[in-house]
Amino acid sequence: MKIKFLLFIVLIVNISLISCGIEVEVEDVKGSRLEYLNSDSNKDSILIIDVRSYDQYKKGHLLHAINIPVNEIENHLKEITDWKNKPIYLYSETNDESFKAAEILAENRFSQIYNADGVNQYNYKTITYNAVRGIVFETMLKDPDVLILDCRNKSSYDTGHIEGALLFPISEIKNNLNKIPDKKKKLLLYCNVGTASSRAAQELSELGYTEIYNAIDGVLEYPFKLVK
Repeated sequence: MKIKFLLFIVLIVNISLISCGIEVEVEDVKGSRLEYLNSDSNKDSILIIDVRSYDQYKKGHLLHAINIPVNEIENHLKEITDWKNKPIYLYSETNDESFKAAEILAENRFSQIYNADGVNQYNYKTITYNAVRGIVFETMLKDPDVLILDCRNKSSYDTGHIEGALLFPISEIKNNLNKIPDKKKKLLLYCNVGTASSRAAQELSELGYTEIYNAIDGVLEYPFKLVK
């Protein structure tokens, strides 16, 4: 029997959360399945959230995964409200830990929630630079101490770029390293759809830069204010 305003957890094959008379299924996902889905071509079809602490995230996380620690997720729901009816994949150290975040999302009417194997349960390929959504990247642009890097080609840059951004084409990274002599400088990278800047972020990470933030939503996907 369903009673409104109470939360029931039903364990069958999947986990169903019934809140206020609305049933939300949280489906368990194998790590191999998440790794298969986590591609550049799928980047805009799924949202991956690493719900571990920032320190754990920074040591290594999945490509395109943003970080919202489970104990902070309720305060950041506005950042992901556009994904209420789209697939969200969660992971942590174990799937028991990420299930706590799944409960919070279900209680807040997110409808497609997938709880994946944790990093202690599956050997994921990981990266160390930060991935952020456009809405978060936009707020970071206000920081006067950041360096903004446009990873597109010159013609795209000249058509319109984020104010203050330096031209930093993915094909000419080593020729432009003189623009970022401080390896501890906070770098904000973007491109058209978040994939070229992701590759640039990875290369800079391998070169020893430690504070890299890549916008997974590029200028063709998020309404950044552009200047010429």
